[in-house]
Amino acid sequence: MPVNYYSYSHESARLIMRPLLLEDSKYWEEFMSSDEATALFPPNLKPPHFTAKDWIARQRKRYEDDQLGSLALIEKESADFVGMSGLLKQEVEGSPEIEVGYHLLPKFWKKGYAREAALYFMKFGFAVLKPESIISLIHIDNIPSQRVAQANGLTTNNKVIENHGPAYVYRISVEEWAKTRSRQ
Repeated sequence: MPVNYYSYSHESARLIMRPLLLEDSKYWEEFMSSDEATALFPPNLKPPHFTAKDWIARQRKRYEDDQLGSLALIEKESADFVGMSGLLKQEVEGSPEIEVGYHLLPKFWKKGYAREAALYFMKFGFAVLKPESIISLIHIDNIPSQRVAQANGLTTNNKVIENHGPAYVYRISVEEWAKTRSRQ
């Protein structure tokens, strides 16, 4: 039986990362109902076609199927639900990839939580899953997420692929990851 890497909680400096619960949909409604947060989402991933409950159920199914998916991000200081982040199995142009993804409630944007969570999961991914690289698929118009990826050492060749809309593939190799970690 495969290991479920998400059967327990994880922690970074300011965040607790735990498996999503169906009850978390009450917090995720705020994200799904935000035109700003979902502006770059395709219609089939927005209400009324796709709800907060659907989103949580999708992540929980990923836990069962892949042993990966997004986890709830909980602020340690306040116990507030910040958003979700984690590792996802993706396929890009026919090749299997490990993606680090993050979605935060708008009130938690620009506080460093996306970067903190992504760094945590990149470290976890390279240490436990041992991929050759980790990617982030980021919509071409999502400049803030591109900045998070760049700050975490991921780079892109600016080639556009289709992934729920036009997206850049940001990538960091295990060798580049080791170099950035040795400088810190």
